[in-house]
Amino acid sequence: MEPVRDIPNSEKPAPLFSLPASHSLTIESPPAMDNLRYGDAGLLVHLIAFFFGTRLQFSDWRFDGKIPTKRMNSFFHASDVSSSFVSHVYQQWKNLSDELKTRYVNILYMHGKVKSCEWEWDAFIYQYMVFDAIYRFYVLSGNQEIHGHKNRLKGLCKHFEVPYDNNQLNLIYELRNEFFHEALWDGATPGLSLKPNTSFHTVKSLDRLNSRLIVAITGYRNDYTRSGWWFRGWEPFGKSS
Repeated sequence: MEPVRDIPNSEKPAPLFSLPASHSLTIESPPAMDNLRYGDAGLLVHLIAFFFGTRLQFSDWRFDGKIPTKRMNSFFHASDVSSSFVSHVYQQWKNLSDELKTRYVNILYMHGKVKSCEWEWDAFIYQYMVFDAIYRFYVLSGNQEIHGHKNRLKGLCKHFEVPYDNNQLNLIYELRNEFFHEALWDGATPGLSLKPNTSFHTVKSLDRLNSRLIVAITGYRNDYTRSGWWFRGWEPFGKSS
């Protein structure tokens, strides 16, 4: 890594941060491609980050935001589950088209980026972006389009056997519509409302829903994907069954 130095004619530093390398990644029989970081290595780095509830990056690449020091997902697992999950996803991913490979890695990356968001409305923007990306992945995988955002929320849950609660889906849908179309966050200006609101919990619910869909779209179905995402607390993450 190059030493820190002043750059002439620059006053505002770039909001990018680096961390020292902590692990090495080895891929047996890697595919022939110019840069594995945009392929197999990229998948594995962001998939492992997803599983352990953090953000990871290559040692000489930087992060665009603060990095959590504690895991920020909501499941626990036995010691042998991580290798089972990563192996399954990697094998399924290698059978995808190049476009779907890129889209799945991007879903993982953007879902991880949320962990650097400091405001709940920023987190919601990225989380809904992730949901839309999951929906597009679903369509490009050969499934029928679902018209209407509320119907997509319920439709993906049904298709991937993820449980849902209509009231919780409505909260996500209404929060999206107000924010994206009227610039209102829970009926007020973002950051200026003093009234109690449920938006914080709704953002967390969408995060947990996306996490289950990210697992389920690879064909990995377990106790976690079949658990309710609108509850708070830790959920078991077992092997696929």
